[in-house]
Amino acid sequence: MNTLSVSSYSLREQLGPIDLSAVAPDGREIRFATEYPRLIALTEFPRLAADRFAVTAVETVAFQFAGVDDPELDRFAAEAVAAGATLLNVAVDDGDLLADDPARRADDIAALTAWIDRCAELGSVFVRVNPGSPLSPNHGSTPPDHLVEALARLGSYARERGVRLLVENHGGRSSDAVWMNRLLDAVGPENLGLLLDLGNFDVIMAPMMAPLTGGPAGPLPGPAELEPVYEGIDALAGRAELVHVKAHEVADDGAIGLVDLPRALGILARHGYRGPLTIEYEGTGGDPWSKIRQILDLTAAMAPATD
Repeated sequence: MNTLSVSSYSLREQLGPIDLSAVAPDGREIRFATEYPRLIALTEFPRLAADRFAVTAVETVAFQFAGVDDPELDRFAAEAVAAGATLLNVAVDDGDLLADDPARRADDIAALTAWIDRCAELGSVFVRVNPGSPLSPNHGSTPPDHLVEALARLGSYARERGVRLLVENHGGRSSDAVWMNRLLDAVGPENLGLLLDLGNFDVIMAPMMAPLTGGPAGPLPGPAELEPVYEGIDALAGRAELVHVKAHEVADDGAIGLVDLPRALGILARHGYRGPLTIEYEGTGGDPWSKIRQILDLTAAMAPATD
């Protein structure tokens, strides 16, 4: 079986407030904050995930901590070890490597380098960074040279520290499989790998992200409108080193959406994917533990056996 994992992001509604920011196309800093209650400590997540789901790996996201020097990171990693779970990945959303300003970009590279060091200390297998802010106006049809150079530099540094650098289809042009393949080709596989998220493609991301830049929230696509998602998965699956099994909703009757996960996982299997599968539940409301369980059970049933 593929290694099965759960991301702490899936439990965000029980792990306390979230406060993060992004730069809009007009240069404004957009702050996104939620006042979720702290029903459990983030550092308890690895043990609870291992106990309740019998997973052997966990992921977390940097914005759930107070920063690169937060001692909670050490406690999180220690709890993972104690639970017999690998710390698979830390997703870092700092900076905008697409920024035109070289000074600002240098600051962002320095901040991401500090996160690579931290992830190496924690024993994480991967560190995921964004290939530029998803709201950046500087994506274009081809990844710019300064983005390629920044990722090559960070990826080389990560390799020296024993961590594998990944980028994710995570909004903006990165959710376009053609653009992402061009980026991966330009940086080269020695310095950069792919975290493929099964639900982060334009047809889904665009209506979800519109309110962040002042636009109206669009309706989420129905099943008939999701064909570009499966085309994107097919175009990127052969390069994936880690996969987020993304579910946006789990209905009371057990139906899981928006993505048809059996179909998506079938595409991965056809490409011979044998890497880790991390559950990332994007939905809100209800009991996230039971919803994660349903997604995990479906994933485990569909995951191909290893050779």
